Amino acid sequence: MVTKSLLAPPLLCRPFDFPVVVASFPPPIAMFRALLRSLTFVCAVALLVAPLGATSVSPPTFSQLTGRAESIFRGEVTTIRTELVTRGNDRAIFTYVTFRIQEILKGTLPAGASADHTVTLDFLGGSVGELTMDVVGIPRFSVGQTELLFVEKNGQQICPLVAMMFGRYRIQRHATTGAEWVARDNGAPLTSTDDIALPLAAPALEARLAPLRAAPLTPAAFSALIRDEALRVHTP
Repeated sequence: MVTKSLLAPPLLCRPFDFPVVVASFPPPIAMFRALLRSLTFVCAVALLVAPLGATSVSPPTFSQLTGRAESIFRGEVTTIRTELVTRGNDRAIFTYVTFRIQEILKGTLPAGASADHTVTLDFLGGSVGELTMDVVGIPRFSVGQTELLFVEKNGQQICPLVAMMFGRYRIQRHATTGAEWVARDNGAPLTSTDDIALPLAAPALEARLAPLRAAPLTPAAFSALIRDEALRVHTP
């Protein structure tokens, strides 16, 4: 699944060492043509570092998700910045999301972590000025949001999360009671670790299904399950 340019069919190419990528250009025709002259590609990114025909990421099981992660942590988003990066003849937009780590559930500090327990994760895609590169399957974050992330190969692939959006869990807070609960990337309540292997429904559909679901896991309960699974996977 790819997104299409609003003004012209995409031109396919290989930015850096990643598979196929997509960028969309919403500005006026004159700006669009100027951007085309300055960039070497207009494309959409496949969901996996895999064959170019890949259109989706298969949901992992809880065991697979935990086993593949080099680091699993809970942290708060402190800053988000985007940059148009040039490497050789290629250009691409990257989004750099910095987290203040609150708790490590598996492994050690992720690659690139600083002494003050902050880490910046690199995601392909984002917006710089009038230019937007929209990468399907890569989570979007907000400053102040608390997240629970399953991280692997930060800086080495288009998304540093295991199975992309399946490696991101949002810590939500009830507006009235203040109680915390865990949501999936699409906002669906995570009611058990079995939910991890389910496809992610569109947010509109999820809003209709939410009242039918069981009570969501609390962050403490989900964290305990992650620790137990990480210990089980690494125990001979």
